[in-house]
Amino acid sequence: MTKAILISTTFLLLYSTTFGQAKIDLNIDFMLRGHLYAESSIVDSAAPGGFGGSDNAPKKINAGLNFSENGLFLKIDTTTMVLISGKYNGYNLFIGNNSDNIIQLDASDSRLYVIAEIYYREKWQPIEYLPGSWCGNSYHRVYLKQNEYWAFAIPKFSGKIKTKLRYRLMTGKDKYIYSNEIFTSINKGQLSEKEGHTPEGIMDPYND
Repeated sequence: MTKAILISTTFLLLYSTTFGQAKIDLNIDFMLRGHLYAESSIVDSAAPGGFGGSDNAPKKINAGLNFSENGLFLKIDTTTMVLISGKYNGYNLFIGNNSDNIIQLDASDSRLYVIAEIYYREKWQPIEYLPGSWCGNSYHRVYLKQNEYWAFAIPKFSGKIKTKLRYRLMTGKDKYIYSNEIFTSINKGQLSEKEGHTPEGIMDPYND
């Protein structure tokens, strides 16, 4: 895949025409595609190259952020509302490195392996999914140095089912870490119906 700057959230494209309207929560009835993209602190010299890039650069952790977590962590911050596409309410999700080591994570065209999950029928279930790429050049690693973090805008959902939500980050084969849990509401279709994607030419290696 040719190098390109990827927008940090897929659904921004879907709703970009709504700029300037009243602010609302995101009320949908399908699973969102994974939408958290990050720029690496260090170039992945082992990658074949040609993967899609991101302009979401890591930032230095400072005392004002009140990150008390240790090691690699995910944190949903509900104390401050952010605006997505000029219309949709959202929160910040932080991925931070409060360890003494550089963190290495797998990525696909700079998309991290992060999805949202909700607690439904006595178990955690995904309401987002990660599409696969047929292009080997899509796959690479991103690095987060000590005392650095990424920030992502995540939607504030609205729906008929009241529940809890968390985010899950894959850190290795069958290895995950989880964010704090927050209250939310979703629709049943978010548990099964994929958002879907139509490839935009031969240079787009995704079809779901």
